[in-house]
Amino acid sequence: MQSKFGLKDFVLLVVMFIIGLSVWLKMYQDDRRWNELKQAEARIAEIDANLARLQRQMGSTDVRDQLVAIREQLESGVIVSGQGDGRPRAAATPSWAREGYEVVTTGPWTFVTDPFDDDRVEVGGEFIEFFEGQAPKITPYLYADVYGRRVNDMVVESLGAYHHRTLTMRGRLADSWQYDPEGYWLRVRIRDAARFSDGEPVTAEDVRWTYEDLLFNDEIEAERFRSVYNAIESIEVLSEKVVEFRFKEPRFDNLSQAFGFPILPKHIYERWIESPATFNQSTGLLIGSGPFRLASVDPNNQWTPPGDIRLVRNDRYWGPAPALASIRFRTISDALARLTEYTNGGGDMMRPNSDQFAIQQDDPRFSRDHDLRNWFNMQGGYSFIAWQCGPRNGERLTPFHDRRVRQAMTMIIDRDRIRRDIDRDLTRPATGPFLSSTPQANPDIEPWPVDLERARALLAEAGWRDRDGSGTLRNERGDAFTFEFTFSQGSEGTLRMVNYVRDVCASIGIRVTLRPIDWSVLASILNNRDFDAITFAWSASSPESDPYQIWHSNSIPNQGDNFVQWSSPEADRLIEKGRATIDDAERMKVWHQLHSVFHEEQPYTFMSEMPWLRFTTKRMRNIQEYESGLAPNEFWISTSAAQPMAN
Repeated sequence: MQSKFGLKDFVLLVVMFIIGLSVWLKMYQDDRRWNELKQAEARIAEIDANLARLQRQMGSTDVRDQLVAIREQLESGVIVSGQGDGRPRAAATPSWAREGYEVVTTGPWTFVTDPFDDDRVEVGGEFIEFFEGQAPKITPYLYADVYGRRVNDMVVESLGAYHHRTLTMRGRLADSWQYDPEGYWLRVRIRDAARFSDGEPVTAEDVRWTYEDLLFNDEIEAERFRSVYNAIESIEVLSEKVVEFRFKEPRFDNLSQAFGFPILPKHIYERWIESPATFNQSTGLLIGSGPFRLASVDPNNQWTPPGDIRLVRNDRYWGPAPALASIRFRTISDALARLTEYTNGGGDMMRPNSDQFAIQQDDPRFSRDHDLRNWFNMQGGYSFIAWQCGPRNGERLTPFHDRRVRQAMTMIIDRDRIRRDIDRDLTRPATGPFLSSTPQANPDIEPWPVDLERARALLAEAGWRDRDGSGTLRNERGDAFTFEFTFSQGSEGTLRMVNYVRDVCASIGIRVTLRPIDWSVLASILNNRDFDAITFAWSASSPESDPYQIWHSNSIPNQGDNFVQWSSPEADRLIEKGRATIDDAERMKVWHQLHSVFHEEQPYTFMSEMPWLRFTTKRMRNIQEYESGLAPNEFWISTSAAQPMAN
């Protein structure tokens, strides 16, 4: 049978040809559009980098800011040279300043280590960091943990900040100031360039309003911040860009207090605090003038835990533009799960526990794709066990209201063993709240020894004895010595430590019940004083810490940070004296005396001073290990670097 090619076949062939041609043309056009898109993205990235370099060359400020500075210098008859190094210097009196007082000009706000000095820098990309605990809130002045602070540090700014390397104060939102030699006033000029992320300028009224109307509004639940920033008596707006602080008394930290609190935009927050109760419940009302902004801020649809916290580059930032396009904070509480997700490429930085660090530093496969970082810095802080010295929940006293019991507990716990077996010798002994690397610490104080016999004698002196031969310590009423030990779950090292404490206490007749909690509920437990003993860590935010916030008896009420309710008239006296002592050498003597009081009283058992341990992927560049910690706004991502591989 012969096959014939008929009209129907011809028509079908033509249709198929037309369809094939159409598909080919569509693919060709898509390829062209894709190539054009990639070329456009490359051009945009190049423009971003060039703009950032241009901004850096201009001193991280706009032309108006520079012209104003030059005009004021010309008016005074003096031109101040070399402003780009960020170091304070004396300047002639400009029009806004008081006559007869020195003006300190800090120069432009710049990177400490400029990422754009590297010709290979790439603009864009998202940096992902893992948090070990869940931040309940990131609203300014309402957050209560280090995670909230880390997020806020990228979004809100204060008048000044500590230099990452030298830890000296330099102007941030402030470009110059005058400080009364007797310590009663401070006049500050705000940079003309400074803008909030919505483009509105930062003004002197924003400074006054943030302090007086928000922070010191008693209806706002910001007591822990009020206990820190309480040296200021009043703030006067002198002009749009000039503000003057009046201090209650001369104090060593007056300048750092005025320069330290974050400035919020009045035109946005004033409507949010019309209902203080509603504001106090907020979790994600975060807007500022920093290099990054929250990806979405909506009072009716706020960020809430346990969602990722995503920050994006603030394209209206007045200072040096970061290379990163965004930062994402993810929370994985379980240490093993966190390491697994990290090594599988789910993030760029994580804090390992001591075991993880010790294991991975000996694995060359891990070092191929990751950097292991270990350094002590200002924010490293110290770990501790806090003993409830006052009534738990406002009802009953715990055994730890007696100083002798607290001393005994410290001598029961072998802190050297914990540092050796659990911390893997990565930490240093702590003897008090002042880090040993600072002049605040009293070098003559030695850690309490491990001494079970002396501990038993102190407990007996406090009324806790084995009265019936059962091996259990009891008081005169016959109550057994028992306590609940609260700790945040998710850390294998913490779990091993609390189990060790439970076992060693059992060996001398004290029964311990372990109470694991989620990090997100820690703040409410502390606020309610709902614990017998609790363990976590404090980290510092300044080179010289002010002990008032944690240790003064005035920080006990209103959910203050003296959550152990330790009240010592001698400590209060020394804290107040130290604050009022301007001379550095004399003030250190006062802090040394206070350190001795902490040592004798043992409201905390001070465990270890902690380094910063970090794993970072090789694709992350310009990560500097500063005295102040890290500066994520200086990071950049290399897209040419190999992605991490699972081990």
